[in-house]
Amino acid sequence: MTTTSTKRTTKNSKRRFNDDQVKSLETTFEAESRPELRLKQNLANKLGLQPRQVAIWFQNKRARSKSKQIEHEYSMLKSNYDRLELQFEAMRKENQNLLIKVQRLRSMADENNCEKNKKQSLCMPSCSDKNKNFDYLELETDVLNEDKTVEGCTIASPKNGSSFDSCTFLDNTGSSPQWWGF
Repeated sequence: MTTTSTKRTTKNSKRRFNDDQVKSLETTFEAESRPELRLKQNLANKLGLQPRQVAIWFQNKRARSKSKQIEHEYSMLKSNYDRLELQFEAMRKENQNLLIKVQRLRSMADENNCEKNKKQSLCMPSCSDKNKNFDYLELETDVLNEDKTVEGCTIASPKNGSSFDSCTFLDNTGSSPQWWGF
């Protein structure tokens, strides 16, 4: 059993980096997240690691940092969304309250106008008269649209325009010699 435990420790020591190696790799990563092949080889020689180990460490570190960045951005977006959602809900409620107030004010204004109109009922129809038909206006238009006959001549209605009979406007009697006398 001692041989298997020593094999595990040597295997784990190959996989794990010590603190100095991690610190050096982190410092290099902060300066350049994608170092060139030559820099990776120099770093591997300096730290006593294989160049493949250094390349894989940088690849993993980039993936971890990207995941952390995405998590950070997501948490910021989520908090902004939650804040905006609360603001929207508050504004929606405020809007609803304002609409109710506007309705109340309009109904109060309509009531006040009706009361004023009732006081001035001699000049204007009251609010209750809004829905009544004004038949007398229709009668007047009917009277205007009728054709009238005066002494056998017809007077044209406004619909027909200027259709006059000869007996009404330019009658021959107007050109008789008795009118021309000087």
